Amino acid sequence: MDNPLTLALTVSGIGLLALFAALAVLYGLMYAMTAFIKDRPVAKQEEPAPAVETDERASPAARRAAVIAVALARAELEQNPAGTLPETGSSPWGQYHRRRLLDLNLRTRTGR
Repeated sequence: MDNPLTLALTVSGIGLLALFAALAVLYGLMYAMTAFIKDRPVAKQEEPAPAVETDERASPAARRAAVIAVALARAELEQNPAGTLPETGSSPWGQYHRRRLLDLNLRTRTGR
C-alpha cells in the first residue's frame, strides 16, 4: 500500500469532486426549473360584491344609528388595538427568557 497520507488525500479529493459535481447538478436543475416553469398570467379579477346589502327602505334614523355604531367601534379599536399587550405586564417571550436565566443560574444562587 502507498503512504497513508497520499491515500487520505486521494480519498478526500475524490469526495470533494463528488460533492461539487452534486452541487453543480442541483444548481442546473434549479436553473432549468426556473427557466422552463413560468407562472400563469393572472386572470382579471372581478370586483367583490359588497359585504352587506343595503336596504333602500331602511329609515334614515336606522342608517344614522348604524353609521354611529361603526364609527364608535372603529374609534375604540384605534385607541386599544386587539393585538397589543397590556402596558403593565410583560410579554410571554420575556417571561420565558427570564425564567430560563434563573434556571441556568440555579447552582450559583443556592451557594453550593
